[in-house]
Amino acid sequence: MAIRSRQEVLDFLARSEVGAVGTSNMGSPRQRMMHFAADEDFNIYVTSMKGDPKVIQWSNIPETAILIHQGATFMEMEETEIIGRAEVLKDREDREKAAGLLVSRSPIVAQMKQGDALDKLEFIRIRPFTVKYRFVPEILQGEPPTVFEFENNRISFSTWDDVRSRARAWKEALRPLSLTAALVPVLLGGALALSAVHELNVLHFILTLIGALMIQAGTNMINDWKDADRDADNTTGMRPFTGGSRMIQLGLISRADMGFFGLMLSGTAALIGIYLVAVSGWGLIPLILYGIMAGLFYTGAKGKFSFINMAPGIAELLIATTYGVFMTLGAFYVQTGYYSLQAFLISLPVALFISNVLLINQFPDAESDAKTGKNTLVVRLGKRKAKNVLLASFVAGYALIALLPILDFAPYTLYFAFLSLPFALQAIRYAQRNYDLNAADLIPSNAHTAINHLFSGLLLVFAFLLTELSLLVPLIYLAASLLLIFWVWQYIERQRKVMNDFRLAFRK
Repeated sequence: MAIRSRQEVLDFLARSEVGAVGTSNMGSPRQRMMHFAADEDFNIYVTSMKGDPKVIQWSNIPETAILIHQGATFMEMEETEIIGRAEVLKDREDREKAAGLLVSRSPIVAQMKQGDALDKLEFIRIRPFTVKYRFVPEILQGEPPTVFEFENNRISFSTWDDVRSRARAWKEALRPLSLTAALVPVLLGGALALSAVHELNVLHFILTLIGALMIQAGTNMINDWKDADRDADNTTGMRPFTGGSRMIQLGLISRADMGFFGLMLSGTAALIGIYLVAVSGWGLIPLILYGIMAGLFYTGAKGKFSFINMAPGIAELLIATTYGVFMTLGAFYVQTGYYSLQAFLISLPVALFISNVLLINQFPDAESDAKTGKNTLVVRLGKRKAKNVLLASFVAGYALIALLPILDFAPYTLYFAFLSLPFALQAIRYAQRNYDLNAADLIPSNAHTAINHLFSGLLLVFAFLLTELSLLVPLIYLAASLLLIFWVWQYIERQRKVMNDFRLAFRK
């Protein structure tokens, strides 16, 4: 009896408790033993916590193989191999069906159902392409395995599903939230230039903005490329604001591809910089070289040179000057052909607030960074002293905003930037309370610090637009800025919720 019926194979699956679930890591296999359930169509259902890297991996590389094996001795061994494609279930009825099938087979589902916490789980359905059953004695006698093909399941998936999955992975590699670090100083430099010379070369401004965003995105990818080994050694878990994009560690983007596209973006930004030098003047060259140096050597592979390991505060100063002072001055210079003391002074609060974003993001990674030789300022100073540096930077930033109009370096409309102060106060409050706790407790401080940098910077721009343009244009800009703040807040809130659900899942 070599060929089994569908029901006989389903009965075998019902007798089995766990299977080895394999996924792809850029061509290398990853496996995990998981409880599963099967329906009458051989769809396999598994579950995991929301925020689990396995779920993220499935969302981007859905190809899956499962091996279910039973047998006390070699001659009693039987197994079923299933090749298919995974999908994370979002529809309520699909989730309820998966939970109903798994509740008697998976201890975690049973526990979550008892605690009324099924919403903390992701349910994954693996649609089979091929199901193959083998029984060892029959295989040894040359009998063929039992094979069922499901061609309709192959057809039901579009190639665009894979394109969208790859796009999501590359979007995360870009780290969209971090791009505001480049957006704010370029907008501010343009507004300062408009206030100074009463005109703006739109093409040069757009090229400046694109170049700055490319530098930021390229730096993110280069840091992921260089930090791949260190981040792989990070055993403290994934966090929404730190530890890089982790696309390499999840197997969604190869290390080589990450490095290649990071260098390509940085190189393209350098070409834009060369053009801007040609049209605006040689005075831009030192800023471009400084930015390239910061992007390439901010961090480094184990044992290699990096500014982080050079001396306390060097890397943080590098970020503050690059994404605060020099990008503002560079955007100003492209439009005017000269540098300005006013532009330098106005850029200082931006520099202080972006350095705070970097600093607060170092807290959750402090232990793993120390173990892997990444000597950030938090590692060097300790969390208590680093928290005081954060507080001092907030105070210094708002003190400068208060003083600059009084000293006649800015219009009094600069005081609109104090509308961002509540975010700073909340960031300070959460940092004071939770700086030495776990990453989830510090998420509100991460979020408020990031929003403070973005909102205060956009309000500084608004202050100068008010003095130069008719009221309608600044109001439109302000409305667009508030929409951007709302989008960023929603993005952060989604990340915070994932982390919080993961933490609280077993507390119910």
